[in-house]
This record gives sequence, structure tokens and C-alpha cells, in this order.
Amino acid sequence: MRLIRCRLESMRRHRALEVSFAPGLTLIGGANESGKSSLVEAMHRTLFLRASATGAAVRDLRSATHAGHPQVEIDFDAAGHRWSLLKCFSGAGGTCRLSRAGQQVLLGGDAEDQLAALLGVEEIIGSRQVNRVLPTRWAHLWVMQGLAGRNLLDLSAEHYDLKGLITALEGQAEQSLQSPIDQQVFNQLEQLVASSLTSRGVKQNSELWKRRQEVQQASDRQSEAHERLLSYETACSELDANEQALDQLDSQAPNLQRKRRQLLALKDLQQQLAPLSLQRTQWQQQFSALSRLVQEMTAAETAMKSLRQQLKVMNESAQTISSALLDQRQACQQLECKRQALEERGHALRRRQDQERLEQRIQNLRLQEEQRVKFEHQQSLLRQQLTALPGRDPADLSSLKAQQSQLRELDIRLQSMASKVELQCSDRTVRVDGEPLGPGDVVQKTGAFRLQVGEGVSLLVSPGEGTGLPSLQAERTRSQALLEQNLKHWGVDSIEAAEAQLQMRAELQQQLAVLDARLRQLMEQQQSNLKGDQDLDHLEQQLAELRHHQLDPEIAAEDDLTRALNHCRIAYQTVQERIRSRRADYERAERDQKGAVGKLQDLQIRLERHEAQHVQQHQQRQEIESRHGSANSINVELKKVTRQCELLQNQLLALRHDCGIASGADVEASLAELDDQELRLNRLRTELNRERGSLLERCESLGSRELHAELEEACTRLALAQQAEAQETLVVDSRVLLLRRFQQARADLSRRYSSPLRASINRFIAPFLQQPGDSSELCLDASDGLKDLRLQRSGQSLEFSQLSGGLKEQLNAAVRLAIAEALRHGHDGCLPLLFDDAFTNSDPSRLEAVGSMLRLAVDQGLQVVILSCDPDPYRAIADSVIDL
Repeated sequence: MRLIRCRLESMRRHRALEVSFAPGLTLIGGANESGKSSLVEAMHRTLFLRASATGAAVRDLRSATHAGHPQVEIDFDAAGHRWSLLKCFSGAGGTCRLSRAGQQVLLGGDAEDQLAALLGVEEIIGSRQVNRVLPTRWAHLWVMQGLAGRNLLDLSAEHYDLKGLITALEGQAEQSLQSPIDQQVFNQLEQLVASSLTSRGVKQNSELWKRRQEVQQASDRQSEAHERLLSYETACSELDANEQALDQLDSQAPNLQRKRRQLLALKDLQQQLAPLSLQRTQWQQQFSALSRLVQEMTAAETAMKSLRQQLKVMNESAQTISSALLDQRQACQQLECKRQALEERGHALRRRQDQERLEQRIQNLRLQEEQRVKFEHQQSLLRQQLTALPGRDPADLSSLKAQQSQLRELDIRLQSMASKVELQCSDRTVRVDGEPLGPGDVVQKTGAFRLQVGEGVSLLVSPGEGTGLPSLQAERTRSQALLEQNLKHWGVDSIEAAEAQLQMRAELQQQLAVLDARLRQLMEQQQSNLKGDQDLDHLEQQLAELRHHQLDPEIAAEDDLTRALNHCRIAYQTVQERIRSRRADYERAERDQKGAVGKLQDLQIRLERHEAQHVQQHQQRQEIESRHGSANSINVELKKVTRQCELLQNQLLALRHDCGIASGADVEASLAELDDQELRLNRLRTELNRERGSLLERCESLGSRELHAELEEACTRLALAQQAEAQETLVVDSRVLLLRRFQQARADLSRRYSSPLRASINRFIAPFLQQPGDSSELCLDASDGLKDLRLQRSGQSLEFSQLSGGLKEQLNAAVRLAIAEALRHGHDGCLPLLFDDAFTNSDPSRLEAVGSMLRLAVDQGLQVVILSCDPDPYRAIADSVIDL
């Protein structure tokens, strides 16, 4: 099949569009949103979707800007003829028209059926199959936008016409995948296995299922017979056990009555022991309290004695701390007096130092004032000298030098125009400007001169062809006059004198600048010496005030004030440090005194507390002795009561031993437990009697049948059912094994069967392989189809998912081209492949290899249509180019 032409009307953005396809490679280019994908979808749905279809698949084709229903006309070659297909998608009333030369036009369903036969599909699909079937139609030939990187072989076999591919590859394989008889046997095996087994297990109502149901029923009957026999035997055993239990209950009644009498006697002894135990506890408490009071009083007396000794020691320590604190206070006062004396001496030394510095400062100010007056006088003299000199600058001097240079250039030019006249020989008299010239004489002349030879010849000689000399002479005269005039303005007669005058002016200006700088520096020093608004009079007033203070004769006689101040400062710091140390010691001693006072008060409080406790304990002892007697009398009464309690306890222990009751157990609880036990025995006797009646009834009921014969018959039937089930299972397993062996044999053949397709893929993808050993890999199964597409590259076997985005597109394209090449013989030797922006991830260097691969497909007889928003890389290989 080969596409010839396609015409669209009222299709999305296209009002009317007609495209003609080249037999080889057609390139359709256009920017995004120019309608390329609309053209592809319109052609695809026209070929595979009924014109009467409804729903989203048809609504999606309609135009929002152009009136009318979508209409598509496609011309194509198929089955040795040229066909014209016209479809109008107008919902349920859509029309389909298929025609060719020399045949009656087909309409409606006839046209759809003929179109399906030409395309090699089962049927043209309707609305209900759009979402499921439409994407699978020609998915191996037409690459829709955005699906170029999807692995074609991961999809179902419906996406690449597996049956047609197997038929096409049979002629190229080394041997057929299977003969018709093999296929018939395989189908029968599949039917036999399917009649017995499903994917979830044994098929219901199959022979194997029936045999297993019979086994299950026989097993259930055998289990029921066995359970009946077992139930009879169990009932007999339980009846014997029931009678034994009743006999045991009857034997336990006398023991319970004897135990009740013993528990009542034990209860009487406990009631007699209780008041004696209480009395003994009271005597023990009084004796313990009296003993504890005696011990506490003894401990309190010992503690009071220790506290009194500690108080004595603490009082002595407090007195010692107080005397030391007084001594430290006196030492601090002495050091403070010494510090004040040193501070006053330091103030006096600083005042004398300030006085000397002020005197030196006043003296410096006076010297600076004298120097300033001297500098101002020198400055005035220099300015007078500068005023007396002419006011010229280096620019004027440069102008004079330029005029002098110009005058020199004019002299040089005049000298270059001078003439040399040499008389070598003559027989006549020769004169130059009237002067005779003899043989061998040489005359140098500038400007025009007259040459006479004899009496009749007179020549006027003008250098430079007689032109320009007067102007040069006039220009030299003007330059000479201008230079003399300017020198006169300078008051000199030469350039050298003017240079000397300008240099003298520069030296005077430099001296004046130095004086100005020194004067400014001197003024700044005066300003720095006179801080703020102070002046010399103010400083002298401060000096008079300092001299007004009388100095200590020792300080006045001090020669080195700096050293004296340093010594005073060091002594002051030493005294200050000693004062701080003394104060720290004093504060520490004060804290120690406060701590000692606190401890003393704490000891006093503890002593008072012990004395109060001792008085209280003495009163408690007197109170106990007044009520219960002394400790000896209390001990005698306690021993007497203790002997009586021990006698009763011995009787209790003997009785408990006879009753089998633990020493800590409660008699009332034992009596209650005995009541519960008797109640349980009565209930148990009632239950056993009731159970005995039911067991007798069961034994009589089951004993009326032949239970052992029934069990033997059920076992025989189960063995027969199991034998039949095993035989049927063996038959089914043999069929499954045979089918599996059949499939393995077909799989072995499929590897050789897929070799032509793999070779074709390798031929198309060869431009993208790096090494000679690189190749593609895939498997072909007659039922599952193509699968496991891989690429052997650089010694590694790469899965499709491990490839880059560009290589996925290129390998997918090679697979589609190989499948189309295998299928084309069943479609008049040609199939159209369409790529809609299918190489967007391929870099520019790979696009040339893509072009070679597509060109190879065209050379093999395939038709290729490329749609791209960047058509430039494909223009060189295209047979036809269409720009939307």
C-alpha cells in the first residue's frame, strides 16, 4: 500500500488542505500549532474508524473556526489498483465512499469492509472500540507525536500485526515455525489442557474435577463412618469414667465432714488466743516505749554535753576573731592615712610639673611669634622682587623660542637657494654684478645676480627659477622684526637673557612658596599650642595662678619631677594594693565572724531543743511508770502472757497439722472454701448423673448399627475413587507435559525464526553502532509475540530502558522499518511509515545517520512520511517537501 494524496476539509484549524505524497520520502514541515498532528490523526481515523462513529474521537476532529463536518479524502495504491476513499464524519449519519477505476463505487458498510480487507485488518472499528483498539492500528508503522521513545515490543501483539508478521517471516526463516499438523496437534493439546485446567487450577465440571469430587465425597463418607465408630467407643469410655467419678464423689463425703469438725475446733482456739495476743502486744508496746525513752534520754544527755563543749570552743573562737578584726580595722585606717598623704604629694608634684610645662610653652610661643615676624618680612621682600620682574611665563618663552626657530628655518631656506659661480676658462672678460671674475675664481651669490661676458653679453641669474625668493626674504624680515619687538617687551636682547630672567622668577616663586609653607606650619604650631580660646595672656594668667600656690620646700627642691612622680605613683599603688588586701582580709574576717556567730546561735538552739526533749522524755517515763509500773514489773507480766499464748499456739499448730491447713491460712476462709467444695461436689454429682443418662442413650443408639462394616465399606469406596482420580491426574499431567514440550520446541524454533527480523534491524541501525560486534537482540514467541528488545553495545547487553532518549527513538524507528520491510510483501511490496516529530531527542550529529536509515528504507521499497517542526535537517534526503 502506498499513499498518493490526502485532502482535508473543516478539520480543526484546516478549512481546506491538500497534501500529495511522494513515492519515496515526503517531508512535511511547519511550526508548532500549524496542524501537522491534526493531519496525521485525520488520516489515521479515516483509515481505521467508521464514518458513522460517534463520541469524543469524532468530536475531536471538528473545527471550532470553520463550518461543516470534518471530511477527509485519501487516494492510495493497494491490491494492484488505485483507490479513492472519502469519509464525512457527521456522527451516526456519517458517510463512507470507496472507489477505483473500472469498479462500481462502494458505499457505507460495503466500503468499510472492503477498506478493512485492503488494510489487512479484521474490521473498521466503531465507537465502542475506539479507546481500546484504535491506538493499536498501525502502531508499528505510524509514530504519533510524543510516543517515539515508547518500546513497541513492550506492547501487546495487536500493536504490530503478529499474525501477518509470522506469515511474512516464514519464507525467510531457516524452517517453518510449525506445520499445519503441528498446529492442529498444538490446538488439540491446548483444548484438552484447557478442558481440565485453568489459570486458577482445575476447571469446574471437568473429568478431573469430577474424579476429585468423588474422592472428596468418598473421603467424607469414610470420615463420617470413622467418626461414628469413634463416637461410640468414646461414649463407652466416657460412661465408664462417669461411673468411676460418681464412686469417687461418694467416698469424699465422710472426709469433708471430719474436716468441718476440725475447722470448728480450730476456730474456737483462735477466739481464745485473740485477747491474749492483744494483751501481749500491749505489754510489748509499753515495754518497748519505756526502753526507747531510756535510750533517747541517755543519747540526749550525751548530745547536750557535746554541744556545751562546742559552745565553749566557739565562744573562745569568736573572741579571737573579734580581736583580729579590730587589729585589721586599725591597720586599714593607717594605710588609708598613708594613701591620702601620697595622694596630696602627687597633686603637688603635678602642679609643679604643670607650672614648668606652662613656662616652657609660653617661651615656645614667644619664640614662634618672633620667627613668624621674621618669615613675614622675608616674604614681603620676595614679593617686591617678583613685582619688579616682568610678568612673563614659560608659555611666552616658548613662543619666543618658536619665533627664533622659524627665523632659523627661513635662513636655511635662503641659504639653500644660493648660487655658486666658478669660471674655469674664458677668452673674454667676465663680471659678476660688475666685479671681474678670472679663471679659477669662485663666487657665492644669494638671490638674483647679473653676469656679463665681454661687452655684448649680459645675463640675469635668479635661483629657484626666479620665484619665491622675494617672499622668503620679506617673511624673514617680518620674523626678525617680530622677534626683536618681543625681546624688547621682555627687556632683554637675547633668548638666553629671557631664559635667565624666567629662571630667576621661578627661583623667587619657589623661595616664596617655601616661606609660605613654613609660615603655615608655624601658624599651625601656634594654634596647637594655644588650645581652644587660650592666648598668651591667658597662659601667663594660668602661670601666675600656679605660682600663687605655695609648694612644699621638699617638692620645690626636687630636681627630677618625673622620677619623683613615678616613685610617688608606685608608692601610691603599693599602698592602694595593701589597702585592698587589708580590706579583703577584713571582709573575710568579718564573714568568718558572722559565720561563727551563726554557728554559735545554731549550737545554742540545738542545745535548747535537746534540753526541751530531755524534759519531755522524762515526763513521758514518769507517766508510763505511774500507769503500768516499772520496767521489771512490765517484763514479768509480758512473760506470763507470752507463756499462755505459746501454749494455745502449740494446740493450734497441732490441730492445723491434723486438718492440713497452713499456719498463715484463715480458718473462716477454709470453712468458706469447704462450703464451696461441698456445693461443687453436689453440682458435679448432679451433672454426672445427667451425663450418665445421655451417655447410656448414645451407646444404645450407636450400638444398634454395624459400625465396623460401614467403615470398611467407606474405605473401599475411597480407594476406588482415589485410583480413578490418580489415573485422570496422570492423563492431565501427561497432556500438560506434552504441551510444555511442544512450547519449548516452538521457542527453540522462534530463535531461528526471528533471525531475519533481527538482521533487518541491525542493517537499519548500523549507522548508530560504534563497534563491529554491536547488534540488536529480541525474542519471538508465536503466542506472546515479540519481546525483550535489547542492544548489544561495546560488549554489554543493554535493556531498552537503559538507553538514552535519542537512542530509544532511533532503535524504535529501526524496529518499525524492519517490521514494515517484512510485512510489505503482503501489501503490494510497500507500506507507508509516518514519523510525527519522532526524533526530537536526537542531536544534530545523529540526524544525518537518521536520514541515512530512512533513505535506506525508501531504497528497500517503503514509503516514509516525516513531519517535523524543524524540517531543515531532512530537506537533503526528501523527495518532496511540503511547508504548512
